[in-house]
Parts: sequence; structure tokens; C-alpha cells
Amino acid sequence: MLKKFGFIILLLISFSIISVQAQKKSVSNQNKVEEELMQLERDIGQANISRDKAFFERIEADEFIYTDSGGGITTKAEDVASLDKPPGEFKLVAYDVDEMKVKVYGNTAVVWGRVTTTLKGKDRDVISKSRFTDTFVKRDGRWQLVAGHSSRIREPQK
Repeated sequence: MLKKFGFIILLLISFSIISVQAQKKSVSNQNKVEEELMQLERDIGQANISRDKAFFERIEADEFIYTDSGGGITTKAEDVASLDKPPGEFKLVAYDVDEMKVKVYGNTAVVWGRVTTTLKGKDRDVISKSRFTDTFVKRDGRWQLVAGHSSRIREPQK
């Protein structure tokens, strides 16, 4: 009887260890996915600076829609085509993303955070901050951006 009881205790301890290891692996995989998506947001910033059309053709899903703070929308085709035009009087020189949070729902993920951009003009620089929300879907082993939204953070009135 005592041997049976010892065996049952040993089994329970073994299952507990396996369960803890599985939970650690799950948390580790979750952290890996979150870091992958945060890096993707930083890559989007660099692609904006370098005006990397091929990057956006890959990362944006065909049904991608971007909604700006004024309620205007831009499709993938419009976004990618805009990179063929000259940048205008101001050139994007910095795109710094911080305060990011990621929530993963299976093959869908939402990333939100803050971005600070610096545009360099002939006579002045313009620095602005905004909040963003991006929605990604994992397809064929890679994350694709299906929707984005950005709202400018207004400077406090003085």
C-alpha cells in the first residue's frame, strides 16, 4: 500500500513538473510573438523613412485599410503608389516607436503604441507624436498588416 501511495505521489509530481514546463514554454512563445510584432512595427518605421515600396507590398495585406486621424482612409494600392511620388517639401528622417503593447488572439494580433516622427524641411524640422493601432493576421507563416489607425497627440495649449 505504501509503495502504491509513493508511486501516486511520484506521478503527481511528474505531471506538475510537465505542466509547469508547458506553461513556461507557452509564455516563452507568447513573448517571442510579441517581440516579433514589436520589431515589425520598428521595421515599418524604417521602411517609412527609406520609402521602401517592396516592404509595404509584402507587409500590407491586399485588403489593408489605413484610417487617419481625420477619418480619411487609404488602401494598400494607394499607400504603395504614394511611394512613387516625390516626398514633398518635408522628408521623414526619424520614426521612433515606443509604449507598445501587443495582444495576440490566435492568428490575429493587435499592436498599439506611440510614434514620434521628425520631418526635415528646408528651413525647419517638424516633430509630431501620435498613437497608433495596427491589426495583423498571420498567413502562410508571416504577419500581414490588415488595418491601421493613427491619431495625432495634440500638444497642450500654453
